[in-house]
Amino acid sequence: MFFGPRKVAVWPAGLKIETPDQENMVLRTAFPDVADYHPELIDKIHRLAADPELAKQRARSLGGTKLYRLHEWDLPAADLLNARAMAFYRHAMKSDAAVIDISWANVYRSGDYVMPHSHVRSTASVVYMVDPGEPDPEDPNSGLFNFVDPRYPPCCKMRPDYMTTPLRPVMTAGTMIVFPSHLVHCVNPYTGGRPRITISWNINATVVPGSPLRDFTAT
Repeated sequence: MFFGPRKVAVWPAGLKIETPDQENMVLRTAFPDVADYHPELIDKIHRLAADPELAKQRARSLGGTKLYRLHEWDLPAADLLNARAMAFYRHAMKSDAAVIDISWANVYRSGDYVMPHSHVRSTASVVYMVDPGEPDPEDPNSGLFNFVDPRYPPCCKMRPDYMTTPLRPVMTAGTMIVFPSHLVHCVNPYTGGRPRITISWNINATVVPGSPLRDFTAT
């Protein structure tokens, strides 16, 4: 895929995949080439989020403003990230197939957050950090992504089956994580100035019948 004179690979050679725990349920990678496609991606997201009709769907507890269906954006950067999300799913699930059930961007402004939830229509979920926003010196936990599941041992360090310790994978610009959709996760209230922007996907090996928006719980 070309961005100006440069060709960008869907999966760059030598890209490292790591896990923030010993369960290998959550995988993390960070793409080194974000300077090639983030400018047009961020510009597109800000222009979409400024649409008065889209702004109406903002909900503080559901991640602020939501922008659905990346495949309809007519944007090479969005197409690249769709391909990368599916490639990461295939690697994590050891699957030859990947079908996106739903994709969306979240634009968090100060005060936006996401309540604990999971995704019932998908096998695995992918989250990509476009812009972590601005840190808040008075709240180091501002806008952090958390796993908060009592079934997930890394969250239960004090006592098995008791959620005592949120797992917070480091997510800088260009970071992508993939995890089982049943894991309960959330995003802390964001209190920075510049919008925090993420993109998410719910993915399966085959098409799931029904409406993803009707059954959708946000990230």
